[in-house]
Amino acid sequence: MFLDSAKLLSILVEAGSFIASFAAIAAGFVMAGVTKKFGTGILATGFKTNAIGIFFIAGGILLDATNSYMQLSGFTIDPLLTTGILIAKEALFVIGTYIIVIGSKKTGDKLESLTK
Repeated sequence: MFLDSAKLLSILVEAGSFIASFAAIAAGFVMAGVTKKFGTGILATGFKTNAIGIFFIAGGILLDATNSYMQLSGFTIDPLLTTGILIAKEALFVIGTYIIVIGSKKTGDKLESLTK
């Protein structure tokens, strides 16, 4: 049983996606665990907010990798389920990115107000 190069490449890409999602989850836990308060604790709060966003993005990556793996493995997936997974994945990406951007903006604004 031989793997063609396209299937092997797909497997490597999906393995990279799984690794990236678990690395993002680990980074989220590290950021959420920051308790050292610099000054007024603004950075610790900002890290916790960004960690929540990272968890959402990691969930989206994990959904995408799982969906692609199931399709590669020959699972028969209902098109409605595939559409639902796609919508959920995109929603997780958008929500995670929004949380990170807004959290970073608020952290930056708070730090800027300290320097005035």
